[in-house]
Amino acid sequence: MDPTNCNSIRESLIGFFGKEIRVSDAQGGCVLVLPGKTIDDRYTAIFVDRKTPDYFVVHDAGKTTSELYSQGIHMTENREEAFANMAERMGAVFADGIFQIGCKENELEAAILAVNQCANLGMWNLLGHKPDLSEEPLLSRIERWITIWQAPYRHQVQARVPVKGRRGNHVFDFVSFPAPERKQPIAVKVLRPSDDSLRKAREYGFLAYDIEKTTFESWLRVAVLAKADRWTRNAKQLVAASSASVIEVEVGDEGSLESKIPNALEELAG
Repeated sequence: MDPTNCNSIRESLIGFFGKEIRVSDAQGGCVLVLPGKTIDDRYTAIFVDRKTPDYFVVHDAGKTTSELYSQGIHMTENREEAFANMAERMGAVFADGIFQIGCKENELEAAILAVNQCANLGMWNLLGHKPDLSEEPLLSRIERWITIWQAPYRHQVQARVPVKGRRGNHVFDFVSFPAPERKQPIAVKVLRPSDDSLRKAREYGFLAYDIEKTTFESWLRVAVLAKADRWTRNAKQLVAASSASVIEVEVGDEGSLESKIPNALEELAG
């Protein structure tokens, strides 16, 4: 092909991307909507949050997992591990349902494209998807049993509750808020070992440390160890030191949550 034509195509493509990329201000950063649709006919939105003058966090705000959930695809342990491995290959991380990269300003463009690629690849789970009603995801089981738990007081359960620590932001999977407020909230965090249970335990330990001297310090924390047979003894001890209660769930024993969840909550509420 004539090099002149190739340059023309390049300039035309640059102009196209320039017109199609939409940017809007958001609290603490901005949101970019990029050209190129996902397989469910959406444009992906990428969030850029400035943390310091030269440090940014680029993420998808959990939109990918939310869209999958809305279409009947739950974030099972196997799928979460697959997403984490895929994100690592792209130079990103997948944590708490969010694809994200921390970077400096001169790395922003590469980080935005990497998170965008993660978001697009994640939606390929829709292809050939058939809901498997025989295998209820762990989070759904926990939500069901914490919701129908007969607490000794009125309470309200909320999912995906964000909390702000002294140095970072965190999310509890479920929180039981008492009404009236004569008891402490009970916060549930599901921990999956991936390939390094000690690293997961340290991340959870940092959460506990980071919310010290904040409103959330007094919340009663319940840690649910998924695939408990894959956790090392040191990792389990670290989680226990940062929790009011620990529930261990081995592979294939998810049905035990029917009794373990209410028992743990009952003990803390007493």
